[in-house]
Amino acid sequence: MGARAVEIAAVVVVALFLILALGGEHPEETPVRAYVVEHGLEQTGAANLVTSIYLGYRAFDTLGETIVLLLAVSGVILLVEHRQ
Repeated sequence: MGARAVEIAAVVVVALFLILALGGEHPEETPVRAYVVEHGLEQTGAANLVTSIYLGYRAFDTLGETIVLLLAVSGVILLVEHRQ
């Protein structure tokens, strides 16, 4: 029962952090957004703006996110197999 309480507490802490971090006003127009919209396609050579941002400007960040996702899924699989 103690492990379940720790899991629930961790989920609640993450949820509260996300609510506080993502709350508030977000301006629609920023200098970075204007720059990317204006120069994104020509600087990256991508077919569309979403691809230019995802693979051109954020390639290393995307790689890091992929590695974190892979580790998280591997951890869940390991925990599920361990409990059975």
